[in-house]
Amino acid sequence: MTTPDAPQQGPAAVLSGVRKSYGPVTVLDIPQLELKRGQITCVVGENGAGKSTLMGVLAGTVAPTAGQVLIAGQEVQPGRPDHAKALGVSMVAQEFPLVGRMSVAENLLLGRRTRGGQEGGALRRVLFDRAGTRREARALLAEVGVDGVDVDRPVEQLPVPLRQMIEIAKAWGNAPLVLILDEPTSSLGPVEAAKVLDLARRHTAAGGAVLFIGHRLDEVRDIADRVVVLRGGRLVADLTPDRATEERMIREMVGSELARGGTVRALPADARTVLRARALTADGLGPVDLELRAGEVVGVAGLMGSGRSRLLHTVMGAQPRTGGELVLNGRPFRPRHPADAVAAGIGLVPEDRKEQSLLLQHSVRWNATLATLRRDSRRGVLTPAGDRARSQRIVQDLGVRLHSQEQPIGSLSGGNQQKVVFGRWLHAEPDLLLLDEPTRGVDVGAKAEIYHLVDRAAEQGLAVLVASSELEELLRICHRIVVMAHGRIVADLPREEFGKEKIMTAAAGTRASTDSTEASA
Repeated sequence: MTTPDAPQQGPAAVLSGVRKSYGPVTVLDIPQLELKRGQITCVVGENGAGKSTLMGVLAGTVAPTAGQVLIAGQEVQPGRPDHAKALGVSMVAQEFPLVGRMSVAENLLLGRRTRGGQEGGALRRVLFDRAGTRREARALLAEVGVDGVDVDRPVEQLPVPLRQMIEIAKAWGNAPLVLILDEPTSSLGPVEAAKVLDLARRHTAAGGAVLFIGHRLDEVRDIADRVVVLRGGRLVADLTPDRATEERMIREMVGSELARGGTVRALPADARTVLRARALTADGLGPVDLELRAGEVVGVAGLMGSGRSRLLHTVMGAQPRTGGELVLNGRPFRPRHPADAVAAGIGLVPEDRKEQSLLLQHSVRWNATLATLRRDSRRGVLTPAGDRARSQRIVQDLGVRLHSQEQPIGSLSGGNQQKVVFGRWLHAEPDLLLLDEPTRGVDVGAKAEIYHLVDRAAEQGLAVLVASSELEELLRICHRIVVMAHGRIVADLPREEFGKEKIMTAAAGTRASTDSTEASA
């Protein structure tokens, strides 16, 4: 990446008197905030604290009610993302604004397509240079540490972690002065996350500024030159790295101490086996041998491309099994479709809730009861009163914060959306619950609540299989952790043998980590 073009003096960005209100509700009120060149400013806060609004104002996608934003001394025209981009702002959003049916190369160069060179005359210069686009796309991916990707492949066919890296490469290619990273590592494993953090450091070393939104507080402490805490739309703390302890950040975010999670309960010696996999294979998976017992939480760790999600999808019937056997509650289990798994007593909380689990424009009520429509209907007919009562029980039981059951679920925070998905499956009373990155994109408070839900599910006798790129998460909630590499289980660790170094050593295997992007997570 080239060094930012703006003069190397003064702050990269300044927000002065910025306020954003929706009717009588003020969601952001920042009297003054400067982003300095050569500095990584981390922003932390609970969902609803104003982080997204802050990013939107800076990137020009949200017009402030009052105040101004300066980039290298020039004012951003409110609500004009094209103007903010022209002044040197690039944002990597948590929800990737990629065009699914377009190729990797087309997405990376969208808005600045490569044209033909001087050879071939005027006609070539106005035509789309496909070969040049491929070369430039591969070069951009290499800049962010991603190799071996087919740049002609449609983005919609790629796993979430790889789509995240593509979005980062796209922003990096704009050579911005101000780089906004919205939870850029939330779907990445440790190796890939380290690449993103190194990219942020390289950007500031070149004279740029980084605004880094993070929920992984250990990651924030590792990378921050400065930590800004938002609560209720207001800046409540501006901390130097030495003062930004995890306890201090949590206290500033929630306004109190966060209750620590309990201990993992021991399993009864006679706990029955719920799921048994023997020599299980699928495309890019296996052979896998695995057992889960009632009340047991088993974590699945591994690098991007290790097969974590593939294992869960194969058990769920979302990916065809090519060999081996599955036994569920003592009976052979051969799912051909996720509906077969649901009918057999399996639930899945997927990695990408907005694409794979929620109907964002529909009500909370409708989304909360989706998994039990057949069971709750009478001769195929649902009564509105009964549907509302069931939804209300789920909302109350899981502490979902909302105005009305009838509001679109897309209007809820990420943590509350995830609690609705959890409630949907807990209400269905499955025997086996599959969790794929269950706390992706939620704040520390919502994480603690989700961990409590996992504990509660296990106490009620559910077997829980949870795939996560966050080792701290697995260490917190699991009885056992299996480690995957190249589609196989390479280690099976009981709780008394847990250790980050042991897990990472097993996950790394012998293959270079850059090869991991070739496969699905």
